[in-house]
Amino acid sequence: MKNNILHIVFTLVFLVSCISERSEKNEDMAGGTRGMMSIEVLVDGADEHDYVHTARFITFDDASVFPVIDINEVVAFDTKEQDAKKFGTTLEVSSNPDKMLVVVVNEPGTMTAALEAVTSPSELEDLIFRMGDVFNFNHTLPASSGLPMTGVKRKIAVIEGNTTREKINIERGVARVELWLKKEDAVAFARLTNSFRVLLENTYTGGYLIAGTEADGTRFQTGTDVENNFGRMLIPASDYEYVGWFYGASNSLELDETKQLICAFYTPERTCSAPGDVDKLVLDIIGLSTPDGLRDTRTILSEFSPEGGENVQALTEIRRNNVYCIVGVVKEKTVQFEHTVIPWLDAGQGIIIDPLHFLRVSRDNLYISSDGKSVIITTETNYDRTDRGFPKGIQLGTVSYYDKNGDLLAPSHVQSDWLQVVMSEVAGSLFQKLTFTVSGNLGSVDIGCYAVVEIKAGNLTKEVRVTRS
Repeated sequence: MKNNILHIVFTLVFLVSCISERSEKNEDMAGGTRGMMSIEVLVDGADEHDYVHTARFITFDDASVFPVIDINEVVAFDTKEQDAKKFGTTLEVSSNPDKMLVVVVNEPGTMTAALEAVTSPSELEDLIFRMGDVFNFNHTLPASSGLPMTGVKRKIAVIEGNTTREKINIERGVARVELWLKKEDAVAFARLTNSFRVLLENTYTGGYLIAGTEADGTRFQTGTDVENNFGRMLIPASDYEYVGWFYGASNSLELDETKQLICAFYTPERTCSAPGDVDKLVLDIIGLSTPDGLRDTRTILSEFSPEGGENVQALTEIRRNNVYCIVGVVKEKTVQFEHTVIPWLDAGQGIIIDPLHFLRVSRDNLYISSDGKSVIITTETNYDRTDRGFPKGIQLGTVSYYDKNGDLLAPSHVQSDWLQVVMSEVAGSLFQKLTFTVSGNLGSVDIGCYAVVEIKAGNLTKEVRVTRS
């Protein structure tokens, strides 16, 4: 799935020059000379929860020896700027060969006074935010101030007469727990009705606000670099709580063989290593409608497979900027769960929670050969609105081609562009028959190569895999 979620990079261009004509009151400022720090912010693929409302920039001089605060300034962005792909600001800073930059995006309003009062890096590391100040009552949506994000960069040199270019990575200050559901073909039906709900147990009331990033060498460093780490991991002792999500639509949501995102919770970073899994996150799933009646089940988030299918690992920490993806497969008598940890960048949240609408395909795994025969599937949706920035009804998205080893091929590759997809009705219809046919000669396309076709309705997306047989 495409990396279509937030990746924020702050590109810092230091335009340093000696300012010779200064007023007497400025001549004794720290560092002796001042320079201009032009900060460019690039937002790639952000969704509405990742928009930047405010950005606080804090710099320290002599950061590795005896940190002294240089600037502490906030830049606010109006509504038109919040979803921009690119914006910037300029700050005046002191010249210093050992600067540290801390960036806090979308600070909680309840923490503004504390952030304005900091005088040392250790005070920043002590700051704890409350989930109730940042998210709604059940921790499923950020407040209007936006999702808190932070980053720390050390060893920045701003020297008179030089121009320095740096990048700082910004990560979300919380983790995300997602529940996806699908059913086996042998199960006649599995659906969500207004009796369905999901509870997240053992989430926490707050977490540390500011931490560095592994990408910038300011977190999870070892050996001689351990001194560059910034930020703390919360070790909870009490204040556990549970939050719930309820399916409130009047129409039931039918599950099929394609996994669907049901709900997602935000949870703060913390340890979870107590004996007996007593501090682990737990998902309770209540009221799933099946042929056997309403079914309840639960899963403990005690171990996960990292991205890439490596060996299962015990979960001892909930880390910020990770997505903990829970996929439940409804079987005839049970629900089987798969647990995966995914970096937030790769989480594929292009499929957005939308319990009021559905998108179904009759089959999502097809095979096609050079015998000239077509394959036909049906697809259906009830997405009939046009007021959300999406077109009405069913639309075809991108078609991506892969070799038999699963590597993505360039559009110009000889084994690309061999599939034709035709809709039976005009784009925007609520029901379509899709015909998949070979386009051209398959002689140069290896058996096992495949295409992935996106089918869209509003903010819903289904992927159909078509393999050359």
